[in-house]
Amino acid sequence: MGLRSNAAGHVALFRYAGVRRLFWATLISSTGTWLAIVALAIDVFDRTHSSVWVGALFAAETLPIALLGFLGPLLDRLPRRSLMIFSDVARAAVFVALVAAPNAWTIIALATLAGVATGLFTPAVYAGLPNLVEERDLAGANGLFQTAVSVTMIVGPLGGGLIVAWMGPHPVYLLNAGSFLFSALLLAGIRPSSLQSIAAVTRGYLRDLLDGAATVFRSRPLLTVFVAWNIAMIGIAAMNTAEVDLVKHDFGAGNFGYGVFMAATGVGVFVGAFNARSVLDRQRFATAYALGFLMLASGIVVIALMPPFALATALLVIAGAGNGLLLTANAMLVQQGARDDLRGRSFTLIMGANAIVLTIASIGAGVLADRMGARLVWALAGLAILIAGLAGWLLARPLSLSGERATIGVSLEPIAEPPLNV
Repeated sequence: MGLRSNAAGHVALFRYAGVRRLFWATLISSTGTWLAIVALAIDVFDRTHSSVWVGALFAAETLPIALLGFLGPLLDRLPRRSLMIFSDVARAAVFVALVAAPNAWTIIALATLAGVATGLFTPAVYAGLPNLVEERDLAGANGLFQTAVSVTMIVGPLGGGLIVAWMGPHPVYLLNAGSFLFSALLLAGIRPSSLQSIAAVTRGYLRDLLDGAATVFRSRPLLTVFVAWNIAMIGIAAMNTAEVDLVKHDFGAGNFGYGVFMAATGVGVFVGAFNARSVLDRQRFATAYALGFLMLASGIVVIALMPPFALATALLVIAGAGNGLLLTANAMLVQQGARDDLRGRSFTLIMGANAIVLTIASIGAGVLADRMGARLVWALAGLAILIAGLAGWLLARPLSLSGERATIGVSLEPIAEPPLNV
């Protein structure tokens, strides 16, 4: 499947009205988010001159997602569109408030509130996406949305680094607030039933929660994501935490250089997500999954060893391409490994576990970067992702997942019914 056919497949998905609105909402709000990610990291680092504080920032953004994992059953009972609109409006208010933040503590507190809203928004989007398209178009839809996000990972960091270098972080915060409000308006035009075909019937909070956990641990597709991506989170947390220090001190590239560095990752994610469907169609799933981890890990390790900024930036494109492939594959595994009425709580459980690992690893990586240097932290990050790739490959070997459906062996269904006697 070549470049032209990939592009044609993505364009064809715009025949779905819900996909069009969700795509533009994602593109606009994600652009603002990536602008703000750069601004927040630079703002906190410049105020404190410490990677520990940057790690605390990332932990503050992700820890609420871990706590919200216990609210997973609500995501399968409450209207997904309403949750998404509420989350956008709440995040807009947070970023308006950030303009007046007097210190790093306040920034981290507000980032925590934004993390709560994100913890509601993201699983609602990915749980609802399979209902917007026919099953044969699900892989393409995931690739389309990952491609959109990867474009914002290019434009956002470049714009964020440039604006912060020129005017400081506050204009970026206001732009992000506006992007969330615009996203909310677009989402309001999607019919609620288009995002949710089955409203879960509660069997009691604890039983609902355990049903979601049982789905994750008894489904090979979901278990693959749970194990492999939790290990990978150690490396990803280390990368994110030490990245500002690496660019500004080791490379001496400044604020705009930090934006360029992050944008290079976005270029790679775009390439990986854009071609994900063709890779998954041509390769056994386990092979394609391992390839994504290998590309991501090898790029990180070599960057840790190579001093020139230009070469490191080019290597990030390779690492990012592996990440784009992995993000698409992970979304497909979760979407096709759980029924619609269990999908929201499955997403939140996996995201919650990821967030716990990310929180702990971010703080640890910050301490290690301050004491031993950012390059060592990046080398260790690459090692963690290699281990994650090995685990993912072993778990994914029985799976046969192409552009349309995930199966185990010769079974036609991705998972069995979740047990009711937990």
